[in-house]
Amino acid sequence: MKSRRIVRWVVSALGVVVAVLLIRQFGGSETVEHDGLTFAAPELAEALELGAESNDLRVLAKFANTDGAPCRAFLAADISGIACKERGGWHMRVIRGGVSLDDPAGVAATEAALRRRAAEIAAQ
Repeated sequence: MKSRRIVRWVVSALGVVVAVLLIRQFGGSETVEHDGLTFAAPELAEALELGAESNDLRVLAKFANTDGAPCRAFLAADISGIACKERGGWHMRVIRGGVSLDDPAGVAATEAALRRRAAEIAAQ
């Protein structure tokens, strides 16, 4: 009787793990993994390519790293960070949590941190 409960618990736990993994893989993630590196997913990559701003995305800085690759520092509701176009896509060099663009204090703090890091990447 006890072993059946354990088996049911293990099967249920595995189901939850599989569901979480599927959601992370296919469920609207802003990033994708490739060869152990993190890249912007297609929708975010397109916005970074265009340097487009929208209600959900604000480009803070456009710059080149020392190798000449174009980079973008950006704020968005789901993810904020710095990505450089290298290694076949928009490689996420810095990843931070998203920030509501309606939150002035959150935007200011995240923007200051990303601008500092962008200056470091441009100078490296």
